[in-house]
Amino acid sequence: MKRLIQTSFIALVSCAIASTAQAQIVVLGNGAAHDCYISTKSGNSGTADAIKLCSDALGDALSKKDRAATHVNRGVLQMRKGEYAAAKADYEIALKMKPELTEAYINYGATLLYLNETDAALTALNTAIDDLGADQIPEALYNRALVHDRQENFKAAYYDLKRALELRPDWTPAQTAIGRYSVTSRKSGS
Repeated sequence: MKRLIQTSFIALVSCAIASTAQAQIVVLGNGAAHDCYISTKSGNSGTADAIKLCSDALGDALSKKDRAATHVNRGVLQMRKGEYAAAKADYEIALKMKPELTEAYINYGATLLYLNETDAALTALNTAIDDLGADQIPEALYNRALVHDRQENFKAAYYDLKRALELRPDWTPAQTAIGRYSVTSRKSGS
């Protein structure tokens, strides 16, 4: 299904954009928290064993930073498994502990999008992009484009994808997503 939105000079056509970008947080050293990070980084699909590993790590003595990171990493695994409410809870805990964790805002926004809480998702992603100066701005822009698309703000979605590709030109998910849009000029007043 294609949707057409016209602005003064640009018309954007979009099909729904598929999956969100995710960001894990590095936990250094040895132990279950580091193993949880490795499971997340390696692309684990959210197996029960990987989630249990992260849960077990939260029972260990961890620094505040590593505890918050482990909540984010477990949230990523839960999100991959489709357990969005559990992922949302983990991100909220991480953000209470370390409100400056950009990765938590990126993933929180993605989870809120899956839960169809688009206004809250937009707020979380704006925080990651605008307030925190995200190291992972392309992921945040990509996820925000998904939110804009869901809200039928196709022009904003297109420009977020375009900006993500300026920062990471060879990024396949953003290339695929922007390929679903077409930009046409029209005369003012038409």
